[in-house]
Amino acid sequence: MTRIVQIADIHFGTENPVALEAFEESISELGASALAICGDLTQRGKRSEFRAARDWLDRFDLPKLVVAGNHDTPLLNLYERVVSPFDRHDDYFADLSGPVELDSAILVGMNTARGWQTRSNWAEGSVNLEDLESAIADAHAPEMAGKTSFLICHHPFLSPPDAPLRTATKRGRRASRRLTQSKVGFLLTGHVHAPSVTVVDHKDDAYVAVSSGTLSTRLREHPASFNVIDLAADACRVTVHNLHGDRFVPAKPHTLAPHFGQPESHVRVTAQSD
Repeated sequence: MTRIVQIADIHFGTENPVALEAFEESISELGASALAICGDLTQRGKRSEFRAARDWLDRFDLPKLVVAGNHDTPLLNLYERVVSPFDRHDDYFADLSGPVELDSAILVGMNTARGWQTRSNWAEGSVNLEDLESAIADAHAPEMAGKTSFLICHHPFLSPPDAPLRTATKRGRRASRRLTQSKVGFLLTGHVHAPSVTVVDHKDDAYVAVSSGTLSTRLREHPASFNVIDLAADACRVTVHNLHGDRFVPAKPHTLAPHFGQPESHVRVTAQSD
């Protein structure tokens, strides 16, 4: 079995020490195959915050894939935010940008964050369709045949149902349609600070969009949480782990039907979490 642990929105600078310690205890027991970090490692894009985030992630001796979020740009340095928004992020995490190949899965990253945009809410996501094609090509490489493909980014392509934060990712609908036509089975994201598992259908194809909660103090109607994704021959299970007191407790898993992630099949959620 392949087990992927998904976290997002750690926000060093406003991190939750209780959640971080509890996560360390949890992951030591989970036997994870890889760690997917879906952006917003920092709060203000400070070098000290990046350093703290890297030091913390280095405690986990397993493959990791890290993508940037909108908070991972230098908030207080407008020039850098416009000209070189991700230089600081890349200084600390370029070596963890992937792809990550596992026995039965491939993790590919893509940056949907921008340091500046012409619209008023610069924090919203934006998909570069050429970057998306490049990520899909990595997932479609011949040597990856038979592996379940995961695309990792910060912003959901489509706003998750009932999310406390509604999103408006630029070119998100086009990107979502393109993803259904590919062999990518899962889109792992953050940004909304609340977990969700959504089957996204388009015509005869589908993928599974999985959003992770936050490990910071910046909660939005949901406790701190992270996701565990288990891949087995007969099914896939996504389990949300919620912080209760000083420990994480798993909820009832979402169980996905066999042959998930295959473009010719319909993916359905057969059991919902609490």
